[in-house]
Amino acid sequence: MHLDDRSATPLYLQLFEQICRRIEEGDYASGTKLPSIRGLATDLGCARNTVEGAYRLLVQEGYVESRPGSGYVVQNVAYLHRNAEAESPRRNGSAAANRAGGESASNEPRETVAEGTPGNHTSDLIGAPASPIRYDFTYGNLEPGTFPAAAWRAITDDILLSVERAGCDAYNDPFGELRLREAIAWRLVTQRDIDCTPRQIIVQGGTQTSVQNLLALFDAATDAVAMEDPGYDGVRTVVERAHFAVVPCRVDAGLDQFLAEVEASGARLLYLTPSSQFPTCQALPREARRRILDWAERTDAYILEDDYCRDFRYRERSLPPLASMDEAGRVIYMGTFSKSLSPALRINYLVLPEGLLARWRELFAASYSPVPWLNQQVLARFMADGSWDRHVRRVQAKNRRKYETLTRSLQSTMGAKIEVLENGTGLHLLVRVRDGRSQEELVAAARAAGVAVYPTKKYWMHPETAPAGTVLVGFSAIPEPDIAPGIAALAQAWFG
Repeated sequence: MHLDDRSATPLYLQLFEQICRRIEEGDYASGTKLPSIRGLATDLGCARNTVEGAYRLLVQEGYVESRPGSGYVVQNVAYLHRNAEAESPRRNGSAAANRAGGESASNEPRETVAEGTPGNHTSDLIGAPASPIRYDFTYGNLEPGTFPAAAWRAITDDILLSVERAGCDAYNDPFGELRLREAIAWRLVTQRDIDCTPRQIIVQGGTQTSVQNLLALFDAATDAVAMEDPGYDGVRTVVERAHFAVVPCRVDAGLDQFLAEVEASGARLLYLTPSSQFPTCQALPREARRRILDWAERTDAYILEDDYCRDFRYRERSLPPLASMDEAGRVIYMGTFSKSLSPALRINYLVLPEGLLARWRELFAASYSPVPWLNQQVLARFMADGSWDRHVRRVQAKNRRKYETLTRSLQSTMGAKIEVLENGTGLHLLVRVRDGRSQEELVAAARAAGVAVYPTKKYWMHPETAPAGTVLVGFSAIPEPDIAPGIAALAQAWFG
């Protein structure tokens, strides 16, 4: 490693970037101890605070962990967001950006519905007794302070004080701003191996808005929608309000039964969460993905792949998205910024197969993007300058620590009295209490002790078939230091 005193880049950042590169290229393997601060400072001929600053940033970014008595230990970065900072659509262009075609579709909803993401529990608290909640294991919201407010404000100010602000004086692109769609397409092509172009991407105002608009491409009189059961009730509500028949396909009856019910569904659209099935957290195996793609091609059906939680895996690599395996144009891919950046911004996107683009343009020719121009421009810049990649790595590292603390605390405090249903993915897990108590009893006992956990019945199409004693425990919003005492309080409330 070499530090250049003449460079405009601070020495600690130079060192940080060189160590990052070595970790990403495998020179520093997972579990390797970094040199001591004093030793590295001596080798490089720099001040100790230069090395301390670099190491501190490495911890914040999730590359290393500081362990008392062991120093700084390299983490497994295979599960962190790959660094796209070295190459960006604004500097180099991308295969996806270079293939961009005409932009003429639009997507403002003709009526609005309540927005949400899988498992947002805000409504569960409405009308509940006003007992104080000290430990809230909700799912959907992010931990306070997660949003990168300083960086967002700096980019916003820069745009509004530049010639770009002229965009404020006109209606924005009906598909979404081209710069944002280029940034999204570049990441999908390079990081998720999804063959798409910016013209296929439609910036939307949330999952429910996306589904509502997408259903306009189908016919409620003849087309049924198959859905996982249990599954995300927010999407099911939108489908039912649009008067489509909903066909449940049971994910808790075994994989073969689920696939058989998909085959027998007669559906024209299948809604799936294959990377982390909501709410069971299970990943759909590769062979099952192939069979579902084959079913869609044989029956002229489409698959809506909701990849809402791909950024968060803690044990194994993600399987490739269905969209990356699709060679027949049967997958509609849906991604979101709510889980990593902010649910309040209401920004997600669809990637339409070519066969549906013309129909979308025809239906939404006189509409506009539901996402404000300024938010799109700021997000595009945030992604293009590398801020997005750094932010996602920080959130991934934080959530991995929370996941490990939560699973460890559940095991140490309740052990064999419970079954933890999880798969090392997402931002929540399910806990089943083995003594036969109902969900309602467990939720009430927890709330009386100042702990909020959440019932799961609403995710089953027929709530009476939901397993007894199974509650949802989220960790996206609760601070890490509150997890262990919160689970200890929960164990005391449930088992004394």
